[in-house]
Parts: sequence; C-alpha cells; structure tokens
Amino acid sequence: MDDTARERPSSVAAAALLGQMKRAIFDGSRIAVIQRDLENHVLYANAAALAMSGVAHVEDLRLDLLFAGEAGRVLDDETRGRRNGELGAYRVTLTRQDDPSRQVAVEVTGLPLMDARGQVVGSLGFFRSLQHQVLTDRLRELTLRHAGRADLLPSMAEALRAELPFDLMLVSRVVADEQSWESEIVFNHPPFQQDVPTAWYPLNEAQRVYMETHDGGFHDFETAMSEAPWAEMADEPICRQMHAMALKSSMWRRITRGQGDDERTVATLTLLSRERGAYDETQQALFNQLPLVETVLCALDHAAQQRDERQLRLFRDLNRSTDIQGACRCLADALVEIFDWAHVALFRVDSARDAIVRVASARRDAMGHAVDTGAIWGDDVRDIRQGVLGHVVESMSAVNVPDTTRTDAFGPPPEDLSIRSVLAVPILFDDAERVRFIVHVDDPRVNAFSRDHVARLTGLAAEVAGAMQRISDLTLLAECVDNVSDPIIATDARLRIRRVNRAAEQLFDRSRQQLVGQSLLPLFEDPQPLEALLRGTEAGERIGEMRVARPPCESTSGDAGSSVEPAAAAGVSGAAEPPPTSVFVTRRDFPGQLGGHVFIARDLRPIRRSVQLEFLEETAYELAVETQAPLGLAMSWLESQLEAAHEATQKSAGRGDTTRMRDLQAVLRQLGRVKHAFTRLAMYNREARNRSRLPCVIRLDSELQALLASLTVSERAKVELKGFEQAVEIEADHTQLHIAVESLLSVLLRASPETGRVLLTLVPDDDAVFLRLRGKLPPARRQGARFGAPEAAQADLRLANPLIARLMKSQNGSFKLNALPDDTTEFVLGFPHRRPHG
Repeated sequence: MDDTARERPSSVAAAALLGQMKRAIFDGSRIAVIQRDLENHVLYANAAALAMSGVAHVEDLRLDLLFAGEAGRVLDDETRGRRNGELGAYRVTLTRQDDPSRQVAVEVTGLPLMDARGQVVGSLGFFRSLQHQVLTDRLRELTLRHAGRADLLPSMAEALRAELPFDLMLVSRVVADEQSWESEIVFNHPPFQQDVPTAWYPLNEAQRVYMETHDGGFHDFETAMSEAPWAEMADEPICRQMHAMALKSSMWRRITRGQGDDERTVATLTLLSRERGAYDETQQALFNQLPLVETVLCALDHAAQQRDERQLRLFRDLNRSTDIQGACRCLADALVEIFDWAHVALFRVDSARDAIVRVASARRDAMGHAVDTGAIWGDDVRDIRQGVLGHVVESMSAVNVPDTTRTDAFGPPPEDLSIRSVLAVPILFDDAERVRFIVHVDDPRVNAFSRDHVARLTGLAAEVAGAMQRISDLTLLAECVDNVSDPIIATDARLRIRRVNRAAEQLFDRSRQQLVGQSLLPLFEDPQPLEALLRGTEAGERIGEMRVARPPCESTSGDAGSSVEPAAAAGVSGAAEPPPTSVFVTRRDFPGQLGGHVFIARDLRPIRRSVQLEFLEETAYELAVETQAPLGLAMSWLESQLEAAHEATQKSAGRGDTTRMRDLQAVLRQLGRVKHAFTRLAMYNREARNRSRLPCVIRLDSELQALLASLTVSERAKVELKGFEQAVEIEADHTQLHIAVESLLSVLLRASPETGRVLLTLVPDDDAVFLRLRGKLPPARRQGARFGAPEAAQADLRLANPLIARLMKSQNGSFKLNALPDDTTEFVLGFPHRRPHG
C-alpha cells in the first residue's frame, strides 16, 4: 500500500507538473493541445488549438461545435474510453467555429487525466493536423482526373484556397536563359481583366538574379514593390492595378522542370491577399510541400501538346496544298491557334514591283479559333523600303516591336491604335538570296512577343519554307501552263485526260469539267497516231498534224454550263479569231512512277504567218539594199541632165526648154522620196536592226568616196571630206555601214541651208576609227501649216538615232551625237580597226 502511494504522485505535484508542461512545451507547440473534463468543458487550449478551432480565447472554445455532426458521436465514444482509463488514437474531421463551411482533418491522441485517487477526471488531447496530407491527396486526385482538360488550374485554385486563402492567384510561364528572364501571366484566379494588357514582362539584371537565387517566399506586397529590385516595376500597369485592388500580402514559389544541372524554371505560382500578414512560415512550408509542381506542369504540358498537335496538322495541310494563297491562309490560321495570337497576316515580297503584298490574314475569335478576315491577294500593298516589313526585307531577320507607341525606328506607328506589339519574321527559300514571304503578327497587348516566340516562329518559318517553295513553284507552273498560248493536255497511260489548260478548252470548245476524265481519241477526226501510241506500236515524240473534231451544235444547248468557260477563254484571247481546226501535236512522257503523257497541240496558223512574214521581211530588206546603187546612178544621171539643161537655158538667154527642166526636177524629187523610203526600210528591218552580218575588211576612205560619188551635183557640192593620208581599214558589215552613213548624211543635207556645208572627218585611233559628220541642224520651226525640210530631217533623226546606235553596237562600234554652238550638230561613228589574222 505504501509502495503504491509512493509510485502515484500527489494531486499537487501532478497539477504543478502539468502547469510546467503547459508553459514549457504546449504553449509553443505547433501541435494543437486541448485539456477538458469529462463533461467536455475546455480547461486549456494552446495557440495552435485556438487557430485550428477558429477562436481567439479558451472561453470561446466549445467542443460540441468543434465536434459537429459525425465527429460528435466519435467524441462520445472516445470519452467513454477515457472514463475507463484507456488511451485513444483516432482520426476525425472537425468543424471550425468561425466558418462552419471549413473542416479540418486531424489525428487525435487522447490521454486520460487522473486525480490522486486514480480516478479519471479529464482528458488531454493532442491534435495533429492532416490537412496537408488531405490537400496533397486532393491535388493529386485533381491532377489525375483533370489532366488534359482546361479546368485543371481552376480546380487546383479552389482546392488550394480552402487551406491557403487568397484573393488572387497567378500562374506565370517563364522563358529564361543566361541573358534574360521573361514571364507571361497564363492563368489568374479569380479571372480579371488587365487595364493595359501586357503579355510578357522582361526582368532586368537585378530582378533576374533575385529570381534565380530564391525558390520562393512571403512578403508584404506594398513593401516589396517599393524596394529594390522590384521598385522599377511599380509603374507597370499590372502593378498599379494590383495596388488598386488593395492587395497587401504575397507568397510565391518557383515551378521547375528537371533535376541537377538540367533543372530550369518554367513557371512561378503566386498567391496574393488583401489581408496584411496573411502568410507566415507555417503557410510557406505547407505551400512548398504541396504537389503543385506536378499540377502546373501538367497544365503547361497540355497546352504544349495542343500546340504540337496543331503544328503537326499544319504540316499535313501544307503537304496537301497546291495553291500558294491557300497555303498562306492555312499558315495564318495555324499560327493564330498555335500561339493564341490576335491577328496574323502573310505578305509576299514582290521584287519586280518593289512592293510587299498581303496574301492572307486570320484573327482569333472569342473561342480561340482562327477566323479568316476576308483578305484577298493585293488588297494591302506596302513600300518595300518602309516600315517593319521593309526592315525585314533589308536585314533578312526577324523584328520584334514591344510597343509601337514608344519607338519610331520603323516609321510612324500604325494607323490602327489598337495595335501595340508587332512581330515580323521572314521566310527564306533554299537560295537564301532574298526574303520571299513575311509572317506579320500584331497584338493589342504590350510586349506580346517574347524571345521564345521569336525563336520558335523563326524555326517554324524555316521548317515551312520548303513546303512554301514547293507550293510557290507549283503555283507558278500551274499559272504558266494555264496561260500559255499553246493547248496542253495531260493524260494517263490510257489517254484519259487528267488536266487541260485554257487554250485546250478553247481548242476543243469544251469546258474543263467536260474534258477531264474522257478519252483523248474522240477529240480528233483521225486519231490513228494516238491509237498506235495506245497499242504501243508508236512511241515517237512527234505525233504530227491532226484535225480537231468539233462537237455538234446541239450539244451546247443541252447543258447550260457547257459553253461558259470556253466562251470566257475565247474572250481573253480575242473572239474575232476562231479556234484552229488543224494542230501539230507533240508529246512527252511522265516519269515512269507516274505514268501518262503530256500533249502540246500547236496552232499551225501563227507558224505559217511567221514564215510568211519572215520571207516578206527578208525580201523587202534585199530589195531595199539592191535598189540603193541603181537609184543613186539614176538620180546622178538625171541631175546631170538637169544641169546641162540649166546651162543651155543660161546660154540662150532664158529661151531654153523650161518644161523639160520642170519635168526633170519633178522626177528627181520623186526618186529622192523613193530612195529615202528604201533606205528607211532597210534600216528599220528586223534583220538589219538586231543581227549584224559577217564583218569584212573595208577601206573606209574608199567607201566614203564611192558614197559621195553617188550624190547629186548639188549635194556633192555641200560635202567636204577630210581624208587621211594612209589607207584606213576597218571591220564592219558593208550594207549596214552604207545605211548608217547615208542616213546621217541625208539628215544633215536636208536640214542644212543652201549655203551650208557638211564636213566629214576621218580620225584614226589606236583601237578604233572615228568618222565625224558635222553640219547645221537648226531647231525645227513650223512654216505655215506644214513642216519644212529641217523639221522632216529632225523627225527622221529622232527615229534613226536609237536604231543606228543599236546597228553600230552589233558591229562592235559606237554612235554618239554632240550638240555644238551655232546650231551645229556632230555625229560620231566609231568602227573597230582591222584585226590582224594568222
């Protein structure tokens, strides 16, 4: 009995020991401790128990309210166990007194308290919160259940809000490297609209260092935004808006991917509250222990997977596209949906017109889908040297304009004031010589495009460049085939038509829909060569001349749309000329893997006309050349007869034959007109103008003497030749030399006054021989209602100048015109010296 009394402490000692434990251990413990009697009256509760219950004082703590519902039955069962002196260990869900909608899962360990007589007088309970485990399980369940769905982050926010109250939660995607750190708010809860929407926030060096050296923390929001390194962001619209929302406290953590050296930051998660001091170290520890990384990464990966699937669909659509405008529309739609951009346009660089032409554009609708804006090819044309697009063409690199209102480096800001950010990326083909297409993106947000956007769009542009080049070449080829004047018919190996161009539609007087799919044989009257090709007995490329079988007249009346396209095709080339009936057909085979043939049916009428015209031109040229000398001789003889008659008249004191003199003058004038016309015919002839004959060695001084001998007496008297003591030999075409010199000499003789003189000078040089023709060429003035000789001469000169220059160039010579004082004009013809041979 005495031993038992010695082992059992007295009531005073037990009370003293429990009081010391309350002060030394329980008061500062994070585990909630509650002492009660058997009537469930609370005798003691530490600070953790008061916080768990949602009351401020022990007197306000009521177990009947804390153990509400099913928890009350558990409490009654455990109280009976304490009465029997049993220890208790159980889990129960408590209800907070300040907010009955909030419940707290706890694990309770109950100890019976006895008096000096060993009777149970109360219970001491230790409450270990299970909210961390419950919330962890809840978050993992949400991640598994909502993975791949857009409501994953909203569900996470609501689950987190129960234990870590906040007024605003932000998830920001981070793009970081060694030089920069940029973040974009991709999710906010509850949703709110930014007053001045900004997409990406670039951090300066101090801010980047801070983010890289901290994994998270809790702060007084107002104090943190007023001190370094975040004070510089205080003027950002989003920060001003948060201050207006009266946010006082913040807590954040980094979301990373990878481990060790491969670990990198991909996002940040931030909680903000209007209550000052809302977060402490306990909540920070809970915040960091929760599996939020997996949930955020799952949401980001879902968005990335959707972008990858849309990009894959883009490549599939481009591989099927055969039209460049359709390909540009496909690319614009895909970029809007991949990057969630507001507006994307595709421009083509037209170097021939020095312009940049819009081909297609798309915008984002309220559901996030791409919508065609209705843009058509060429409705927006811009200068190739101006603006952002002009800079892309010149630099052949991407341009990112974060805020169009704060820079004038690319000209004035856009007329559309809603455009705040612009990104332009070039598309280069394999040759990489110039920019072919430009992806132009504009957005109403500031800093809408990050460095990652620029890199990803540049990479995507490089990937689609090959497909765009193939489609461009295919479009160009299709346009060339459709617009070529010769009919082209593509068939399979059985001569069934696959495709025809517009000229073929006009040839057969049928629409494309009528021709495709039918056999080529019925389209010709006698298709024996085609039948031989079909049998394999004929494999030549020249099918020969064939006659087209015309459709019966009544066939066009049976189908309302059968004659629409051929009529339109005929209207393009001119309805005055009917389609040919005979064509010359040639063919080429497709590569062996494809099989089939390509037939070209050439109209024989232009070929015959071309041969006729060529024959006529050659005949006219030869006629003009051959008549020069006979006309010159005839005019010289007639002029000698006229001079003789004039002398006879003077000797007979005016009693000569004046009628004969007038007739001779009239004949000379008519022959002069004929000679001038033949000279112009020879000079304007295509053969003389574009191609020189075989050069030969010519003595230029002898040719000039012969030319002067062919002039009339009156013309010869006006010409003075200053020759060279030695023989001057050149290499030139005899006929073209004669035409050039005589034409210029004729101009000077006709325009010079009666007393004027024309000076011909030979000036040999080391490599060339120059012939200078100098004479009076006064300005042309109208004499009454008609032009005089000077006016006619100058009109001939304006026509002859470019032709003579081209004629001299074809002989490796030169032609120059010099205007000298006193209405004097000098023509300088340069001829190459004779080259030594052998």
